[in-house]
Amino acid sequence: MSNRRFGQILDQWEEQRQQKREHVTTPVAVAKRDLARLQALAEVYDQPVESIMTDLLHAALAEVESSIPYVPGTKVIRVEDGEPCYEDDGKMPDYLDARHRAAHPKN
Repeated sequence: MSNRRFGQILDQWEEQRQQKREHVTTPVAVAKRDLARLQALAEVYDQPVESIMTDLLHAALAEVESSIPYVPGTKVIRVEDGEPCYEDDGKMPDYLDARHRAAHPKN
């Protein structure tokens, strides 16, 4: 095995370690039908149910974030290629503020 492969393994281990440090446990209620679906996925892909849930939730949240519509306001915040870019009057600025507060709570 070359040094490069060992480096890749070490990088993978470090990434997994970081991911574990970033995970928290929180109670969640799921419908029985959804639990059965999660258990089936876990069985088929030989993964813990918790990993399946974590990955699906992560993917769903990324999709939701990318789906929040941009609503152009009246205030120009910058000009790109000679075209004005307007502030977002939609939900995204409020969402980003709330996400930041949730990630950095003031104790």
